[in-house]
Amino acid sequence: MEEEKTEALDVKRRGRPRVANKKKQYTLTMRPDMYEQAREEADRRGISFSALIANALVEYLDK
Repeated sequence: MEEEKTEALDVKRRGRPRVANKKKQYTLTMRPDMYEQAREEADRRGISFSALIANALVEYLDK
């Protein structure tokens, strides 16, 4: 029985590794033209829409 427990601990987990700073998904409501501008800006910068919004929010909150 003890041997079975040890074997279970040695098994590697599948999938993505756990993220220390877990994110949570939220819904954001905005005008379609504002969304389109933000999406285009994210594309220009080579980042995701989510990253663009998060960066803008951090910048705003740091003021």
